[in-house]
Amino acid sequence: MDNFEQRAAERITSWPEIDTDAFTASFHLFRLATLYLSRLESAVHRPAGVSTAGFRVLFTVWVYDELEPRQIARLSGVSTAAVSGVVNTLAAKGLVNKQRDPHDGRLVQITLTPAGTNLLAAAYGEQNLEEQQMFSVLDPVELERLTSTLRKLVRRLS
Repeated sequence: MDNFEQRAAERITSWPEIDTDAFTASFHLFRLATLYLSRLESAVHRPAGVSTAGFRVLFTVWVYDELEPRQIARLSGVSTAAVSGVVNTLAAKGLVNKQRDPHDGRLVQITLTPAGTNLLAAAYGEQNLEEQQMFSVLDPVELERLTSTLRKLVRRLS
């Protein structure tokens, strides 16, 4: 337990009816997510010329080949309001195409350009090196247990 966690735990217990186990798990999950995303953005995404949100949009569209902005938001975790700006930035860089849906002209379909696919592949190669380094402290059983637990928590919120 580091000083920040210890001080936070001491302060949080002064409030009545706080589940300290839930607090501790949330505290670590939030810290880990913040530190890890910051590391990926500075080591991988920004050097590749995109934001973390831009990377997530590229990856999500790549997985599905073609998506509407609202689908991108739901799947990527990028807010609906932010997706429009991110897609416009990616389009201006020549990384995605925006095309009107042939069945409903009000809708736009987003696809990756070859440049977008190439950037994503190169950036993900760098990201995977970070992922390998991050999880190298876990043995295979611990990694599978962590993955299973994270899936369970994602399903809880989905």
